[in-house]
Amino acid sequence: GKVQPRRVIAVAGDIVDITEDGLTINGALKHESAIYTETFPYKEGISFPLTVGEDQVFLLADHRQGSTDSRIYGAVDTKNIVGKVITIVRSRGI
Repeated sequence: GKVQPRRVIAVAGDIVDITEDGLTINGALKHESAIYTETFPYKEGISFPLTVGEDQVFLLADHRQGSTDSRIYGAVDTKNIVGKVITIVRSRGI
C-alpha cells in the first residue's frame, strides 16, 4: 500500500538467487558499484531461487540492509509500477 522507490533487478523469465555470496541473476554474480552494501537474503520472506513471472519485476532497495523489498514480498506486477526515477542526486564524494 506504499509508494517506494526501488531498483528493478530482474524482469520476466530471469532467475534471481540471493545467498551468503550475494545477488545472482541468471547464474551470474552481480557486483553493483552504485550500491554501498552487500545484498543478503532475509530469514523471513520469500525462498530462493525465484523465477520472475510474466509481467513482473524483482525490486531491491539501494540501501539493502533492513529494507523492505522483493526479498520480503516477492516479485511485483508491472501494473503496480507508478513512475520512473530519472535523476538521483547524492552528496557523497562531492
